[in-house]
Amino acid sequence: MAQRDGGDFSEHIHQKTVVAQVMEKIKELITSGLYKVGDKIPTEQELAERFGIGRSSIREAIKIFQYLGILESRVPKGTFLCGRSQISTEAIAWAVLLGDDDMWEILELRQVIEEKAFLCVVSRLAGDRTAREGFARRLQEQVDEMRLAAEEHSIERLNRADYTFHAAIIEEGGNKLFRNIYGILHSFMREEIFKTYEAMEDLGEVSRDHQEIVDMVMRGGPERAAARHGAHFSRIKGLLAPDAKGKM
Repeated sequence: MAQRDGGDFSEHIHQKTVVAQVMEKIKELITSGLYKVGDKIPTEQELAERFGIGRSSIREAIKIFQYLGILESRVPKGTFLCGRSQISTEAIAWAVLLGDDDMWEILELRQVIEEKAFLCVVSRLAGDRTAREGFARRLQEQVDEMRLAAEEHSIERLNRADYTFHAAIIEEGGNKLFRNIYGILHSFMREEIFKTYEAMEDLGEVSRDHQEIVDMVMRGGPERAAARHGAHFSRIKGLLAPDAKGKM
């Protein structure tokens, strides 16, 4: 293994040894920039000597990082630093689940992520009509599904089409982390979304709202399309307001 210099990471852990302290030391090694994605990190023995502790604590800390998708063991080659795309969505899900965020804050996070992705997409496709039409067709398929679901009064089917519509926007944006986070946020909002559907007198409103976004993708230009997409979230907030604002 190539030796790397720089930074003082040789200090021992003098307090009572716990796995959390070992994890903090390993995190310092990674965030220092000494190790890049795909690099092999020091062995358990090397880390134990560096930190002045037993190998068992090192082993437990590495197992946790492996579960989170931050480190990967490749027997017999060693342990390597993973890329961001491999980080376990479980970690993100538990961060949301165990936090004190209310539904309003979760919705706002979803809005920021999706609006960024949507603006990126419509700006990129502005000069490419063929690609823009392809993107619009993907969205239109889900709008048509929403319309049929409304006619059958199938809330489950409507919710699924709604999710797929917005997931297509996130996916087209190209940010894998956004895609993972969106799926998690939606799962936490699922019941609230069901409540808004159940309270609607006309479920057809859902497909009409999304249809206007598709139409604007084809006719409105990036800024107008983004503005219409933003109006969609204003509508969602209005529907959720009685419950969400009460938690603020």
